[in-house]
Amino acid sequence: MDLSTFIATAWEQHADDAAGTAQRIAQALPQVQAASEVPPFAALLAHVYGEHLGHWPEALALLARLRGVAADDAAAQAAVMRAERTLRCASGDASALDDLATPERAAVLAGTAAMQLGRGQTEAAAQALDAALALAEAGLPDGSPALRALAVAGNNIAAELQQRPHRSSADTALMLRAAETGLRYWSRAGGWLQVERAEHRLGSCQRAAGRLAEARDSARRCLAVCEANDAPDFERFFALALLAVTQRDLGDEPGFTAARDAALACHERLSADERPWCRDELALLQTGQAG
Repeated sequence: MDLSTFIATAWEQHADDAAGTAQRIAQALPQVQAASEVPPFAALLAHVYGEHLGHWPEALALLARLRGVAADDAAAQAAVMRAERTLRCASGDASALDDLATPERAAVLAGTAAMQLGRGQTEAAAQALDAALALAEAGLPDGSPALRALAVAGNNIAAELQQRPHRSSADTALMLRAAETGLRYWSRAGGWLQVERAEHRLGSCQRAAGRLAEARDSARRCLAVCEANDAPDFERFFALALLAVTQRDLGDEPGFTAARDAALACHERLSADERPWCRDELALLQTGQAG
């Protein structure tokens, strides 16, 4: 198995077998031979060892072994540094942010927020995200790694909190703030696909929070991005499904019916490997339940 395939497979499997995935990451580390392979491998390593397992010293030791591969490449060196500082910060090392410039500090704090939420430290996650956003308010240059770090952290935090069956008011506020962060920074760090999916995430979180009119507006914007970029049916299905259920929530049965029928038409055109990803939304559309 080549390294890119290993990394993709590990991301798919790690949630169900974090310990086993961590062992395989350690075994695969000698395969990292090119500087371009360092950033994705370091991100996977930090996520599994840190967020899922809390194995801070082991993660730092493995990252140190990547430094030789990254030695002659500034981007690879920066990726290792950010992973190390994020692990240290999330583990409670108060010196982890020392000597970092503002953009790097914001990137580390954003990653720390997502890592702490994964470790069940919701209050600490909120504080880290707010600190990252405060730094970002001073201005981040185009191309800064902090832009993507904030986008990814915002999306991941929002997604995890949205899936919780019970949320406190503080959890809900963090969920919405994180989803807004994801959209704001994917607008600078990503393409139309990331922006469209961030709009969908925001709308889903707004709906989960009972902010139905706002959720409908986000669904409409999500669909508009799809239409402006000739998006495939897979993306359109999710936009239309969200629009349909928010229309139903708001009592707009004609609007619900029109969006539902359009979503189901998209679903009919999907390939067999795409359809399983749509199972939850399809159930909501077909049962007529508010969800």
